[in-house]
Amino acid sequence: MKNNSKQTKHVLTMGLAFAEEAEMKKLSRLAAQGWLLDRLSPFGFIVRRGTAHKLDYCLDIRMLQPAEEHEYRDLFADSGWNHVCSSGDLHIFSAEPGTVPIHTDRETLYDKYSRVVRQSRTAALIALMLTAVNFILLHLSAKLWDYVLIHNISLIGVMLSAMLLVPSVMVYFGFRQRLKAHSS
Repeated sequence: MKNNSKQTKHVLTMGLAFAEEAEMKKLSRLAAQGWLLDRLSPFGFIVRRGTAHKLDYCLDIRMLQPAEEHEYRDLFADSGWNHVCSSGDLHIFSAEPGTVPIHTDRETLYDKYSRVVRQSRTAALIALMLTAVNFILLHLSAKLWDYVLIHNISLIGVMLSAMLLVPSVMVYFGFRQRLKAHSS
């Protein structure tokens, strides 16, 4: 975390795929200190200075069409949960301590994690195929074609696709473990 004199700061996370409960508790502790969640960032949360307030936070994962968003948020609001922010299919809500949790049974948790496992598996497979294709092009450009331009483009392609592959595989295995834990 950065200097407390600012109105906003970036808070790094261990990753929602691996430490969802710990990250939600971290947000609760920060809210009690006057740092309220503003939005998600690629490597964590952006929190803003506000009035210290005890809040519980909860993550829901769901792909929504724009037409579904209002009804989705109203459903949670009816249960006492206020929408804080969303990023893609990640939606964070807050509520007063003691509010009935969003996910109260194994079935809803299983549904939540099974959707993410399917999506992350697809992303990991696509990244794996891109990495393999770029690696093959890299090898062929060096051994058979002797084209420097294709070789350099393929090298960049291997690096970029590997940068997509590693996090997508990590997210897949992280949520797959959570799915296994909630299916037994």
